[in-house]
Amino acid sequence: MDERILQLIGDAQFERCLYEAAMFNLEDRRNRLRFHNFAFAMRELVGHTLKRLAPDAEVKKCIWWQQKAEGVVPEVTRVERCVYATQGGLSNHYVRTKLRLDFAQEFEELRDAVVRLNGYVHITPEVFLMEEDDIEHLAVETIEAVAGLMACIQECRAAVGDRLSHAINDATVQQIVGESLDAVDELASHYSLEEIYVESHEVTSITSETVHIRVSGSIGVTLQWGSNSDLRRGDGAELDESFDYTCELTCEAANPNPEALEFVEDSLMVDTGDWHDQEEDWIDSAASTSEDHETLDASGIRSDF
Repeated sequence: MDERILQLIGDAQFERCLYEAAMFNLEDRRNRLRFHNFAFAMRELVGHTLKRLAPDAEVKKCIWWQQKAEGVVPEVTRVERCVYATQGGLSNHYVRTKLRLDFAQEFEELRDAVVRLNGYVHITPEVFLMEEDDIEHLAVETIEAVAGLMACIQECRAAVGDRLSHAINDATVQQIVGESLDAVDELASHYSLEEIYVESHEVTSITSETVHIRVSGSIGVTLQWGSNSDLRRGDGAELDESFDYTCELTCEAANPNPEALEFVEDSLMVDTGDWHDQEEDWIDSAASTSEDHETLDASGIRSDF
C-alpha cells in the first residue's frame, strides 16, 4: 500500500479498511473483476476522504469559495475540496504570491482520475476484458493522483511554516520566558531558566479560519535545592538539566501575519518523565555551588537563533 495514501487517511479506520480492500482486489489476479472492484472502492475512498478533510460548512467559509447559482449541484465541487484540504482558508493570493505555489494541475489530475474510474464501475463488454498493461497503467495513474493530494498538503503546510519560521521562534521564546513552568517547579525548591531552543515546528492543520502550529524544542534550567544562603553554607545543591517541551501557536488563515501569532493557552508541555524515572540518581549527582542565579528576561537567555 502507498504510504502517502495511508498518511492521507490517517486514523480514519473505515477509509483504511476500504483502501486495503481496494488493493486486495487489485492484486487478486485470478479475479477478472479485479480492476472494476478496485475502481469502485477507490472512487468511494476519494469521496469519503475528501468529505472528511473538507466538510461543506468549512469550505463555504473560505474567502476563495464561490457561491454557485441556485439549483447548481454540487455546491462544493471535488476540486474545491482538494483546495480546502491543501490550503484551508488561505487566500489564493497568499498561496500564489507569498508561497509561490500552484496545485491546479494536481487537483485536476485527481478529479480526472475519479472520472476515469466511473467508466469502470459499470461493467460492459467493452471494459470487461481489460489487458494487463491497461490495468497496470490505470491503477498506477489512480494511486499517484490520490497520493499526490497528500504531497500538496505537505508542501503547502511546509511553505507556511517556513514563511513564519522566525516569528514562530520569537513568539515561542517570549512565551516560555513569561510562563511559570509548573512541571519544572515541582522538581526542586527553585529553578532558573537558562536556555531555550526551538528545534522544530510544524503546521498541523489549516482550517477555514485558523493556522495551527506545533512547536518542539528543549529548555535548559538550573535546579536548586535550598536557598542561596544554604548554597553558600554548603547545605544546598544545584544541578543543570534540560527538558523537552511542546507548545502550540495559531494565526488567522486568510493571510497569515507573522506579527499576529497567538500562543494557545495551556498548550506548553514540559516533559520531565525521564527525571522522575531517575530522580534519585540525578539528585545524588547534584553539585553544591555558591553561585546565585538571577531571574532572566528573553535577552539574557541563550537560544538557537
